[in-house]
Order: sequence, then structure tokens, then C-alpha cells
Amino acid sequence: MYEMKIAAGARSEHAAATPGVDTSKDTQKTLAFHQQRVYNLLQSGKKYSAADISVALRLSDPRSCIRDLRAKGIDILDEWVPSEHGSKFKRYFIRKEADHEA
Repeated sequence: MYEMKIAAGARSEHAAATPGVDTSKDTQKTLAFHQQRVYNLLQSGKKYSAADISVALRLSDPRSCIRDLRAKGIDILDEWVPSEHGSKFKRYFIRKEADHEA
């Protein structure tokens, strides 16, 4: 199976071998643990706010994971949604038909 070795003093993103996400036929991207969890949730095709992701995955702030996933070339889309109180917030999603990562 998988053998996970954690280097002393390493940041969690670089600490262990993590499962990869195939973003194209030529490229294999590795994701940190929380990035993989956010990616798996967004793969459902549903739209989630940062608060929705926080509750579902028990993460304090998933926006940093989304930023890092985008930096790794994963096409995470967002849309602004007006709230009940006059402000607005973003919902994040991965479009199923444009999904090359899976």
C-alpha cells in the first residue's frame, strides 16, 4: 500500500508522499492532504461557499487550499452571490464538462 514518511520540520504540504491528481495525460500533480479533500468535494460539481467547505470538511479557511489548487493548475471557478443582508460572497466549483483533472 502507501507508505507515508514525514520529514522532521517539513511543512505539511511537503511532509509526505500524497496521492496525485492527473491534470493531463502528461502531468501528474501531487496535492497536500487538505488540498485533496477540498478538490474531492469540489469534484461533485456542486457549488460551495467557503463557509460550506469549512463546515463539510472542518477546515478553518479553505480559501488558501483553493488558492494553492489554482496555482497547481486546477481550474476552480467561482461566482459572486448576493447575500440576504446586502453583501456578497463567492461560491466555488469545478465544472464537470470542463473537468480534465479526474
